[in-house]
Amino acid sequence: MGATEFEGTLDPEIAERWWEKVEEVLNLVDCTLENQLKYVASLFVGNALIWWRSVKRAYEPREITWAMFQREFDDKYRPKMYRDKKRKEFLNLVQGDDQTVAEYELHFAVLAKYAPEAVVTQEDRCYRFEQGLRPEIKKKRSGSSTYEL
Repeated sequence: MGATEFEGTLDPEIAERWWEKVEEVLNLVDCTLENQLKYVASLFVGNALIWWRSVKRAYEPREITWAMFQREFDDKYRPKMYRDKKRKEFLNLVQGDDQTVAEYELHFAVLAKYAPEAVVTQEDRCYRFEQGLRPEIKKKRSGSSTYEL
């Protein structure tokens, strides 16, 4: 169930998968943001631990907040260029010719977090989802109520 140690990586996809596992664990436990930060920092080993110590030194004597930590982690392991690429991928997402609606929906859900401004409401989310469907599926759906996502 628990998250694993994090050594650091040059691959944002690996950092992303690790972070998602950490978030799953944090959503299960009821602890303060300060304790969340302590828990996550306790998972750092190797290069990640070296990075974390340098971040802490840079902020001294101030305490690092959870928001500061998330920003630092993103800048290091999920850089803006990566997040922008994923955002663009979401904004241009369409259902592939060999992709089922369920596969498209999964891809949509994974990428939606990179463009939260594009899916503010459930209506926005459904509209964007429907716009990415293959034309023959959209045609079948005309007149139907919107998808529930």
